[in-house]
Amino acid sequence: MSKQRVESIIDQGVHRFLADGVHYRDLLDIRAAIPAWPQWPEVWSRFAAAAEGRGVDALAKSLTRTAATELARAALYYHYAQNLFYDDERIKRATHDRKVAAFARAAPLLDPPLERVEIAFDGIMLPGYLRVPRGVRKPACVILLGGLDTTKEDYLGVNDLCAARGLATLAFDGPGQGETLFRMRWRADFERSIAAVLDYLETRSEIDSARIGIIGRSTGGFYAPKIAALDARIRAAVAWGAMYHLRNLATIPEVTREGFVYVCGSRDVGAALEFFRCIDLEGFAGRITCPLMVVHGGLDTITPIDNAKRLMAEARGPVEALIWDDSGHCCHDRAHIVRPAMADFMLRRL
Repeated sequence: MSKQRVESIIDQGVHRFLADGVHYRDLLDIRAAIPAWPQWPEVWSRFAAAAEGRGVDALAKSLTRTAATELARAALYYHYAQNLFYDDERIKRATHDRKVAAFARAAPLLDPPLERVEIAFDGIMLPGYLRVPRGVRKPACVILLGGLDTTKEDYLGVNDLCAARGLATLAFDGPGQGETLFRMRWRADFERSIAAVLDYLETRSEIDSARIGIIGRSTGGFYAPKIAALDARIRAAVAWGAMYHLRNLATIPEVTREGFVYVCGSRDVGAALEFFRCIDLEGFAGRITCPLMVVHGGLDTITPIDNAKRLMAEARGPVEALIWDDSGHCCHDRAHIVRPAMADFMLRRL
């Protein structure tokens, strides 16, 4: 594939890359260094390995803050090295494993540290990270739920914002996501994995299990409202890119469409479209009574603005909205406003 696809994906994702923590100069250099799409994982991985090397060197010198920063950066770059890359599952898996390993080294060095946890679900263990703020007795907890090829590791920026506000967090990989993808593909009953996370949080005495919220990003912008409708243990929810349905799957950007086909194990777009009929909030949105925040862009090509409007109209509890008509998917171009606002919403509502 040509350089054109590389340019298109970086143009489409530039605000997300920067918001998640990719350094601007690195992004410019990565863009220039990738000759064509097949080299996408290799070039991103080269920059990831450089950050990882700096982290290991800092750790050897007992410079733990620098080590934590560089190892977390390495994990993020490895994440993007395989993000939405489905051409070769062997490469995707190997790159993903390097991401997991780099973040595992960063997690205990961050402040506050992140504890790796495993949550039983239908014969496997869902991996996650629990983070408890220092000096707060029985804090409320926010579940951080990703979407298509969004994982517990690249949620660190929002995780930091929650921790700074005295909120505990639990970020996890559900079916078809992150580490879990290689053991269990996407499921029509994905929300059952969130219920398993809620069960797990009830066993953790450090947090107040009566005050649990959820932020769902992209496809998580469907499952966060759905679990809020189904489970009263959710006391506040954010639909970060509201996805009332996914009936437009056949017309979304190609690389994202390929991802949806891959994660559910379908053979083609038609089969994936049939599978993802499970994404539909009709009959559920009207059962949401907890506080709900909807974050959405009017130019979203993955989940159109009508999805957000319908969710807000049908939810029965208090609804807050952050919507820009000229913004795209998840409003990454307004990350400096959106991400702190979501953490503030959780602080106020929990």
